[in-house]
Amino acid sequence: MKVSDVMVRNPVKVGPDTPCLQLAHLMRDRGIGSVVVVEDGRPIGIVTERDLVHRVMAASMNPEACTAAQISSRPVVAVSVHADVEMAVDTMNEYGIRRIVVVDDRDSVAGILTTDDLARRLREMSEELAVKLMILSQRKR
Repeated sequence: MKVSDVMVRNPVKVGPDTPCLQLAHLMRDRGIGSVVVVEDGRPIGIVTERDLVHRVMAASMNPEACTAAQISSRPVVAVSVHADVEMAVDTMNEYGIRRIVVVDDRDSVAGILTTDDLARRLREMSEELAVKLMILSQRKR
């Protein structure tokens, strides 16, 4: 299975000068846990809810004065849209991350893959398998 089969397409992207307060509002309003920081269409960082808590709130930074570039996790760990899911999972485990940016052939952001996406797909696959097994067992009777 390819990363492109599981990833969320067109994740929220922001510029490096986006204020942290605006990041928090974007995440809240869109119900997401991260945004990709881009420059010239290419990912340069990722900001997660955890980054906002640890690097802004716990550090007593002014969320109106800090920017995405200041608090983003860098460098971006990314995989190709053509990569196998197994390779993406191995990379996520290697770096100890729960989200990985997916890039196209031009190194532009094509999507994002999260552990939640993987869990959802795994559940769908197990349900599909259960249905197939049930049909198969009924045919044998």
